[in-house]
Amino acid sequence: MLRHQVRRQLRNRLVPLAPKIYAGYLARKNRLLPALPDSLAISVSLAGFIAAYYEASSQALADASCGRFTLLGETVDFGAIENIDWYFRLPQENDHHLWRMKLSQCEVLHSLIASGHPAHQLTVLALLDSFEHAATIDRPDAFKNIWSPYGASHRLLAMLSGLALAKLGALSAEVGARLRAFIRRDAAFVLANVEHDLCNNHTERNLAALCLYGIASDGLPSRLCAKLDRAVSAIIRATVLPDGMQVERSAMYQGLTVMSLRIFADAYFLRPSTRKMAAEKAIAAGRAWAFMTHDDGEIALFNDSWTEEVPPVSHIMGTSVMTEPLPGILADAGYARLRTDRFSLWMDAGEIGPPWNPGHGHADFLSVELDVDGKRLIVDPGTAQYSTGQERSFERSAASHNGPRFIDSEPVEYLGCFKVGRMNSARLIPPAELAVLDFPAVGGFIPMREGTVCRIAAHIPSGLLIADHWTDATPGAVRLLIPAEWNLLDAGPTAIRLVLDDTQITIRALRGGFAAASAGQWCRRYMRPEGAHVLTLEPERTGDVQNALLLVGDGTTRPRSQDVEKVAGLCARRAVLGR
Repeated sequence: MLRHQVRRQLRNRLVPLAPKIYAGYLARKNRLLPALPDSLAISVSLAGFIAAYYEASSQALADASCGRFTLLGETVDFGAIENIDWYFRLPQENDHHLWRMKLSQCEVLHSLIASGHPAHQLTVLALLDSFEHAATIDRPDAFKNIWSPYGASHRLLAMLSGLALAKLGALSAEVGARLRAFIRRDAAFVLANVEHDLCNNHTERNLAALCLYGIASDGLPSRLCAKLDRAVSAIIRATVLPDGMQVERSAMYQGLTVMSLRIFADAYFLRPSTRKMAAEKAIAAGRAWAFMTHDDGEIALFNDSWTEEVPPVSHIMGTSVMTEPLPGILADAGYARLRTDRFSLWMDAGEIGPPWNPGHGHADFLSVELDVDGKRLIVDPGTAQYSTGQERSFERSAASHNGPRFIDSEPVEYLGCFKVGRMNSARLIPPAELAVLDFPAVGGFIPMREGTVCRIAAHIPSGLLIADHWTDATPGAVRLLIPAEWNLLDAGPTAIRLVLDDTQITIRALRGGFAAASAGQWCRRYMRPEGAHVLTLEPERTGDVQNALLLVGDGTTRPRSQDVEKVAGLCARRAVLGR
C-alpha cells in the first residue's frame, strides 16, 4: 500500500508537468484492451442488476439536458450543458468535494443511454463533448476529480450497463461509436490506476468496472485475465468477511459490495474457483446487507453511511429478503441484532475498521440503533459530510454516539478526514454467555485506558432493557439521539415520554438519571441534517464502578427486580472479566 501511495503522489505531481508522456502511457494501456463490439456481451440479467444502482428519474434526465443536476440533495443549475463546470465546488464542502465527484461520475448517462430516445442521445453527445473538453490531465487537481479512478469506475459501470440495456439499433452509429471509445478510454485509465493504495471499496470498485468491461468485450488478453483474477481473488479474501460483511463495516458500502460480487461471479474469464468464491460471498453479503437494514427498509448508519446512496436491499434482492430468518449476530463484523414483535435493535461491538485503512470507521463502540413499531427511536448521528473539520471529527467520535463512554476520553485518535492514529475495537459477548438469561439478549464490551465498559440489551417481559457498566469511577455518560419528529411530552430526571403518530413510548432510567434535554441533529442523508432531541444519561456511581439501566417500554409495566438484576449482574461480570 505504501508503494502504491508513493506512486500515486508522484503521478499527481509529475503528470501536470509532462501530460503528453502520460497520455502516451494511457494510449498504450488502451491498446491492451479489446474494442467493445456493437452488441455488448453483458447479459440482460446482469445489466438489469447493475441498473438498479444507477437508474435516474425522468426529471433527472430532463434536468441533465439543461445542465442542471441534483446530487446528494443539492441542485446546481449551470444553465446549459456547455456551461457545466466539472470542477465546481459546492460552497458548504471544505476539502473533500463529494458533490463534484458525483457529478463527474456521470451516472445519469446510464438511463440516457438505456432509453435510446433520440433526444436523450443528443444529451449524451453534448455531455460527452463537455466532459472531454474539461478532461485534461495537465491540471494539478485532475486526479481528484474527473480522473479519479473511483469516479471513472462508476462511470464505466453506469455506461456499460446502460449500453447493454439499450436495444440494438436504438442508438445512432455516431452515439454508439462515441460511447465505445469513451468507455474504452475510461477502462484504460482505471487499468493503469487501480487504487491498491486505498484498498477496500475503492479497489473493489475499480476491479468490478474492469471485469464488467471484460465481460462486455467478450474477451481479454490472457495476461490481463490472470492479473485480474489474482487481484479479484485477493480483494475478496481481504475485504469480505466470512459472515459476508464488507471489512469497512458500512451498510452503505455493503450494498456496493453486493454489486461487485455479482459482477465477479459473472466474469467468465476468471478462474472457476474465484467465480465460485464470489458467488458464495455474494449470497452471504446480501444477507449481511439485509441484517443491517431497518424496519423502514433503509440501512443502519454505523460508520460512514447514509441513505439514498445505494438502493434499498429489497429493491436489489426482492422483498422476501426482509422476511427471511436472519442470525442474531454477524460474528466477524461484530454486529448484533435483537428483534421482537415491537422492537428492533442493532448493536456495534466490532472493530473501528481494517487496520490497513480504517478511514470510514466511527468510534460507535457499543452504540445501538433502535426501532419501535417500525419507527426509528434511538439513532446514530450519521454522516453529514466527508470534509475535514470539527463537524467530521465530532461525528466520528465516541462523544457523538450513544455507546457508554468515559467523558473526555476517546478510544480512537483521528488524524484528519479519513486517517486514524490510535485504534481500538469492541467485542461481542458470545451468545453462549448470554444464554444464562431467560430472554433474548445481545451485548458487547470494550477495554479503554480508564477501564472496561460493557453493554447488554435484553428483551425482558416489561420492555427492552439496556444495561451499561463501567469498571472505573472516571465520570461516564450515555448520549441518546431521538429524531425531532418524536414529540417529547415529559423529560424528567428518570423518565422520558415520547409520542409519534400512534406510537407512545417511555424511556425510564432505572439506575442513573437524565440531564436536561437539549437540541441536536442527526444526518441520515448526506449534507441534510435533521433535528434531534439529545438526552444525556449520567450513570449511578457505587464505589469505583458505575452503572446505568434504561427500560424502553409502555411506561406502565414495572419490570421484575430479578430480571433487572440478572441482566445488570451479567453485564458487571463481563465488564470485570474484560476479555
